[in-house]
Amino acid sequence: MPLLFAVVAILVVGAAFLYAAGRWSGLPPAGPDRRPRATPDDFDVVLRGYRMDEVDARIADLQRQITELRPGAGRAKPEA
Repeated sequence: MPLLFAVVAILVVGAAFLYAAGRWSGLPPAGPDRRPRATPDDFDVVLRGYRMDEVDARIADLQRQITELRPGAGRAKPEA
């Protein structure tokens, strides 16, 4: 009886391994990569992340755009 239990356990573990490895599933093979194409807003990747000068320039540009879009941004500030 212990031999039968060991054989069944080995078969279950083997089947789980094959399923996890993707060799025993009904899934079709993976298609082409679906990542978006590169855009001008993408940053160059360097050893420790992104180039900080590009990130800083992009943040400054976004801050300028936010300031321009705020209501009343085009009005002159009253003098105190």
